[in-house]
Amino acid sequence: RRVATLGASHQKAILSGNNIGHILIKLRRFPEAKTLLWEQLARSRKALGTQHENSLTLGETYSESSTDNPDAESDELRVAETIMQDVVKTRRRVYGPTHPGTRHSEAQLSLVREQLSARENRDAA
Repeated sequence: RRVATLGASHQKAILSGNNIGHILIKLRRFPEAKTLLWEQLARSRKALGTQHENSLTLGETYSESSTDNPDAESDELRVAETIMQDVVKTRRRVYGPTHPGTRHSEAQLSLVREQLSARENRDAA
């Protein structure tokens, strides 16, 4: 409904897309979540910029679609790691290292790295 009213690139429509992505993750519908969140992330970065809160939040949610998925492949986790590195770097620059959003993003990056390491070790065995 927000898309029809405001347009797909409006920040509220983009935020609604993030919320739907969260719901899809909770429903364990990971492929659908990843597709939606990837599209929303690209739209947000283009319309609002890479430093906008919605873009940063979408990056985190996209990475959660990999960390919450027990079947995520190493390649998916590498993409999530790259996105989270960018999110953390931006949050540190924009909000500072002690901001709660920065700390949350750092924790998500750590989780991605832990899971990537475990997946790569499992794959190597």
